[in-house]
Order: sequence, then structure tokens, then C-alpha cells
Amino acid sequence: MVRRSTIKALVIGASGHIGNAIVRAFLNRNYRITACGRRRVPPANLSDLPVRYLSGDTEKSGQLDKWIAGHDLVVDAAAPYPLNLSSPVSEAGKDPIAHAERRTRLLLDAVSGNKARLVYVGSFVTLVRPRTSAQRVKHQAMRLAHPYFEVKELIESQMLDASRRGIPVLIANPTYCLGPWDLHDRDLCTIPLLLRGEMPSSITQMLNVIDVRDVAAAIGAALDMERYGEPIQMGGHDIPTEKLYSLICELGGVPPPRISTATTLALTGAYAMELMLGTIGEKTLLPAGGMMMATLFDYMVSGKQLSELGVTPRPLSETIVDAIKWYRKIGYC
Repeated sequence: MVRRSTIKALVIGASGHIGNAIVRAFLNRNYRITACGRRRVPPANLSDLPVRYLSGDTEKSGQLDKWIAGHDLVVDAAAPYPLNLSSPVSEAGKDPIAHAERRTRLLLDAVSGNKARLVYVGSFVTLVRPRTSAQRVKHQAMRLAHPYFEVKELIESQMLDASRRGIPVLIANPTYCLGPWDLHDRDLCTIPLLLRGEMPSSITQMLNVIDVRDVAAAIGAALDMERYGEPIQMGGHDIPTEKLYSLICELGGVPPPRISTATTLALTGAYAMELMLGTIGEKTLLPAGGMMMATLFDYMVSGKQLSELGVTPRPLSETIVDAIKWYRKIGYC
């Protein structure tokens, strides 16, 4: 095994929420970090960190090979993530399924050619197991209605196949992540929307929430244990959406939403709105894909994988307080 102090790690998507937490956790392990992203200059959550920053586009021929050369470990925290129905193709103008297949194949070829290890950050949606006929029908309907689910299943299947061929691939599947260092578009960030009173309603849905720092810690522990070739579910606290929103608002010092809407009704409305806006080339502020993902928590069986890795989820209140501090620091709320 390569000694920690000599490990050279490349993090693709280092400015993303989970990717940034991984960068920070790896720095604490004395890894030498190369952070990659599309932006020309390091964004706010990377600018003060002792990392080498490279900008570029994974779609560019040879880019992945160029980035990965000389690194022992690669983290893919920027895999395709098609959440908007109004954008059925990728930024590169490709069908999202074909785009995901090609990008993953190029990534695995580059990792294999450079004899590196790979951490793939996936999604809990590939691990849900509907238990009743009604749940299976609903699950299949969502898969047909939105490309997100097929994309994630396709990428994970490619990762598992690569592992069977001898490539050391660690597959991390976190649930709903909160915590500091998020730089998503503000309109997609739940906490700022709640604290600014821009989310008037909650939904009647059970969630599972994990701190991005706990995800990063679990990934580090899984690497130490060489847990390759098996999807690892990384979940934290089960909590109803209404209770989560109330806790966020309490800690942020604002009133919580007064209205609660049944999940099915809210999802139907969001999906219809997104379809209508898509016909005129507009994007909705509430992508149906995220709400579809939330409904899958009903089919998820909480496991012991996090505890097996020696990671205990930190208190949810700590996660929320630190997230609020971050969002206020960057002017989101």
C-alpha cells in the first residue's frame, strides 16, 4: 500500500459539495492534491486551500489522461448528473445515456492506463429496493420518466464491471448531503431558500441526511480497508422533511414554512411545470428529479456500512449550523 504522505490524489469536481469535502479530508491525511474543475480560477471553496488547481473540460480529447498521469488515486466527484427534464442532452450536446457511457469508459481507461485507484461518488438511488408491487411500478415509472436514474445505474454497472476486471474502484453512494462548502446555484440550495422565506411549503416525505464531512471520512476509511468493487451506502439521520425544515429555520432564526404538501401532489405539479417550461426553453426552479429522488427514501433500507467503517454521523444540528455559516459567508442568505 502507498504511504499516506506520498499519495498523489486527483479530485475531479473538487469545487462540488462532496468533492470539496473530500479534498479537505485528504489534505488532513497529508495527501498531495490536484483539484480539477471547469472554472478558470479556483472558486471560493478552493481558493485558500494548499492544492494544485487545473481547469479543463473532461469532454476534451485526452484531458482525463493528461490530468490523471502521475497520480496514485483519482476521485470522480463530477459524474453526469441530469436533473433537469428541460435539458435532455448534456452540455456537449449528447444524449445523456450515451454521454455517461462514453465519459465513464474514457475515465476507466485513463485510470487503468495509469495504474491508479478510483473513487466514484455515485448515488443512493442505485441501492433502493422496492418491496411491494405498487412500489416497483412507481419506481419503474420514475426510471422511464427521468434520465437521472438510468444514468446512475449505467455508470455504477460500468464501475462494477471495471472492478471485476481488476481496477480498484471504490463506489460511494451517499444519501442527501448537507454541510459547509456548497457552491451549487443558490436556487437549488434548500437552506438559503428556507432562511430567505423563498420556500413556502414542505412535503410529507421521510429523508436520510448525511454531512458531507462524514461522507469524506467514510471514503477515507473505505480506502484504508480497500473496500473495492462493492457499492457502499453512506447514510446518516432519518428525518421527515417537515422536521428537517423546522430545525433549519429554528437554527437560522426564521419561521418555518406553514404549509405541508403531500409528496405525490407536489411531485406531479413539479413534473408538469417542468415539462411545460421545457417547451419554451425555460428551466424550472424546482427540478422534478430531486423530488423523485426524495421519494426513493421510502424504499431504502438503512444499513450498518457507515459504522463498519468506523464513522459515526455527527449531530444534524451541527451540520446545519455549519452549513448556515457557510451560506452566510458567501452571501446566499
